[in-house]
Amino acid sequence: MNLGQNLRQLRLMKNKTQEEICQVCGFKQGNYTSWETGRYTPTADNLIKLANYFGCTVDYLLGRESEDGSIVIAQQYDFSDNEWKMIKMFHALNARRQALALVYVAALYDSEIKGI
Repeated sequence: MNLGQNLRQLRLMKNKTQEEICQVCGFKQGNYTSWETGRYTPTADNLIKLANYFGCTVDYLLGRESEDGSIVIAQQYDFSDNEWKMIKMFHALNARRQALALVYVAALYDSEIKGI
């Protein structure tokens, strides 16, 4: 993912509006919008503020690091709105329920592959 996609995903996972993030971090909303849309890139100082706000690394924001800390180079995902909703809901679950959801999705996937 690129920076804009990561910012949008992280913002949606936190159930925050652009305005709320800007108020906390001291950004102008127009600047934040331009970062999410990929029109402009934030300064190094603002990348650090964003990483601190979202609890991730700057490398993660830039798409160079996955959630487990491994480095990712040029990996792109184009999720639909429903996929983003599923990710958001999945992250809101506790670890036990996430495990149950994965079992269920694996069973659905297996049945899809087998044509059942």
